[in-house]
Amino acid sequence: MPNSPALSFSGQVQTAPPREKTFAAGSDTAKGLMTARRWVEDQAREFLAKHSLPKNPWEAGSIRDSLSSEAIAGLVVYVSDGDYVFEWDDQD
Repeated sequence: MPNSPALSFSGQVQTAPPREKTFAAGSDTAKGLMTARRWVEDQAREFLAKHSLPKNPWEAGSIRDSLSSEAIAGLVVYVSDGDYVFEWDDQD
């Protein structure tokens, strides 16, 4: 989670061309971040439904806030026991 309130979050999915969408953080920063994360996951799932996994693991997407150029969260998708696993790097 970001340390300071963000004005907005930008979600990007690593497809060709990349898919990107900006989400306003509003007064509830956590809700804005979750909305952006949900969108990145949904876009990655949609891509996987139409295509195969580009590589295992696939660095599928990231979330940035408007206050920093650094990614605050990254989504990695990989196969484990025949199932796709969606893992955010900021989760413990």
